[in-house]
Amino acid sequence: AEYESGVKQYESGKELYEEKKKLFDEGKQQYEDGKKALDEGRKQYKEGKKQYEDGLEQYEDGLKEYEDGKKELREKLADAEKELADAEKKLRDLNDPEGFLLDRSTNIGYACFENDSQIVSQVAKVFPVFFVLVAALVCMTTMSRMVEEQRTQIGMLKALGYSEAAIMGKFMFYSGSAAMIGCVGGYILGTLLFPEAIWVNYTLMYLPLSLEYVFDPMLSLISVTVSLLCSVGTTWASCRYELGETAAQLMRPKAPRAGKRVFLERIPFIWKHMKFLHKVSVRNIFRYKKRLFMMIVGISGCTALLLTGFGVRDSVGGFGDVQFDEILVADADMRFKPAEGEMSDELRESVERHTTGFKQARFMSWNLIYGDSEKREKEMDVIAPESYEDMEEFFRFYTREGERIDPPGDGEAIVSYSLLDRYNVHTGDKITLRDDKLNELHLTVRGVFNNYIYNYIFISPDTLGTQLGEKAEYNFAFMNFKDGEDQDEACADIMQSGDVQNFSLYSVQRVRMSDTMSSLDYVVILIIVCAAGLAFIVIYNLTNINITERLREIATIKVLGFFRRETSAYVLRENVALTAMGIGAGLLLGKVLHRFVMSQIRVDLVTFKSRILPMSFVYSIVLTFVFNFIVNIFMEIKLDRINMAESLKSVD
Repeated sequence: AEYESGVKQYESGKELYEEKKKLFDEGKQQYEDGKKALDEGRKQYKEGKKQYEDGLEQYEDGLKEYEDGKKELREKLADAEKELADAEKKLRDLNDPEGFLLDRSTNIGYACFENDSQIVSQVAKVFPVFFVLVAALVCMTTMSRMVEEQRTQIGMLKALGYSEAAIMGKFMFYSGSAAMIGCVGGYILGTLLFPEAIWVNYTLMYLPLSLEYVFDPMLSLISVTVSLLCSVGTTWASCRYELGETAAQLMRPKAPRAGKRVFLERIPFIWKHMKFLHKVSVRNIFRYKKRLFMMIVGISGCTALLLTGFGVRDSVGGFGDVQFDEILVADADMRFKPAEGEMSDELRESVERHTTGFKQARFMSWNLIYGDSEKREKEMDVIAPESYEDMEEFFRFYTREGERIDPPGDGEAIVSYSLLDRYNVHTGDKITLRDDKLNELHLTVRGVFNNYIYNYIFISPDTLGTQLGEKAEYNFAFMNFKDGEDQDEACADIMQSGDVQNFSLYSVQRVRMSDTMSSLDYVVILIIVCAAGLAFIVIYNLTNINITERLREIATIKVLGFFRRETSAYVLRENVALTAMGIGAGLLLGKVLHRFVMSQIRVDLVTFKSRILPMSFVYSIVLTFVFNFIVNIFMEIKLDRINMAESLKSVD
């Protein structure tokens, strides 16, 4: 029992031991965990303390920076308030602003395009009229000849009982239908081809925009009316004359015109030394007076068109080179903001670094008052140089006759040739200029100098002080660059100054002007080609009529044994002589037409010198003779094909 009791106690003690041991192990584990947590807490404490110390240091630095920034802000705020107060004071001291309404014509691109359009427009007002007159002559000649060739048929129809109205209607319908077909075809071709041909060149300088076709009812009506009047009207007049004869008379050919003594026969010295065939040709020329008149008028018209076309090219081409080589000889000009009435020291130093010399001036825009009954105004560029000493290095004042013009004095002005040409301003005249503030300058014209681009009026700076009571404030300068200087780079360097408002290189203007005028070359070439084609038609038509009218005569001389070249020379010699006479009249007419055309070509800011170079006369003469030579080649073929037997028995 004791043993069992001891065993129980042992087991109870063992269980208690196990429990106590478990509790000990748990306490030991808790002790180790607590110790570990304590070490981590100490570590976190140290790190937190360090973060606190760093944060405190950053706070103190930020507080110091805040105080410094606050102080700086107060200083800047005080300065800004002072600047604002000064700006408000300047704003209160400013005068009321002036407003300007600028349209698109102030843009150089629009201005150049408008000038080009005006040139074409003015040329288009003159040349078509002359073309129509020459074409009308050709049409009248052709239709009149057609009616005469049908003389026998008219007589037969009249003998068969047809009324005069029916006979006349037959020929008028033929000529009218031909006129309508030609008019419609020509109108469509002309209004489509010519504008496109001209516009192709303009697209090289401007945007390649497409043209919009516009149908002009009035233009088409005028074209149809003129065509019908020339063809149907001529047919009516010719038929009316032929129908006045009897049928028997109409069926017989007209009797040849009686020969008359010509003017050369009254000059024995010349007439006796002429060959027989040459005498016959001279008599034939003056025997057919209608053909003589038609040939001279037709050839002279075509030669006049050729000469005018070449003359327009001579007058328009090359004036830019003359302007910038002989008149405006400076390399550039500059607009700047004046400092105390002249160029600032910084700008002057920059200009002197790139140029060999410059001339300051006062540049102004004033309106010229012109017109007698109705006063009008036109804006002019008024320039008052600081002095006219050495002015020839920048701008030269000469008349078109080459005479030098003295500088203007107080109350005087020298004006460009455009004022004489357009506003009738001559040397010694009194002119009045007015600005946008209604101030006026009353000036006496001392001279008119040769100039092609812009409207210039040069005055003395003393005039501003005398008439306006103000000192000339220079805002403009002509300048010449050093040799070898890159003008573009020099321009860019000078324009870095804030005082420069505008800079113009004359080399750029020369190229732009050359491109602008080259566009007119295509128009002139087109006119010359059309005139040449018209000359060819006139010569061919009239020569063909001449041969047709003289078939029996030509057949007779061939029967008499004339060789081929002799026959051709006998007929075509007259053609050459008439062409020469027409060319002589055409040269005189061309000079008049050219002068009229140039008077119609008025482009703002540009003045042309009306001239025809000697080579233009040569080209016009040679071209006309070339067309005559080509026609003669075709006519020789026709002469060879004349059947002598049929021609001689045609009357029977």
